[in-house]
Amino acid sequence: MTTKWCLLKVSDGDRGANGKKKVYEVVITGTTVTMSWGMAEKPSRQTKVMTFATEGRARQEALSKVWEKQGTGYELAYSV
Repeated sequence: MTTKWCLLKVSDGDRGANGKKKVYEVVITGTTVTMSWGMAEKPSRQTKVMTFATEGRARQEALSKVWEKQGTGYELAYSV
């Protein structure tokens, strides 16, 4: 089973991206957690893939990352 969270935030940076939307996605597929992030307006994003011994540990890591991002101003757009 695959679970996905998509979080959005308006950029508050001062490097010319101020006001652009940033996206952060966390996807669990079995024991693998894939995180991708970048500007919502661009199709290419950075990605990090992590594999865990159990599905429970993968879910724990994914939820931890979602909570961490919500603490820095990201808002949950949707989860499936």
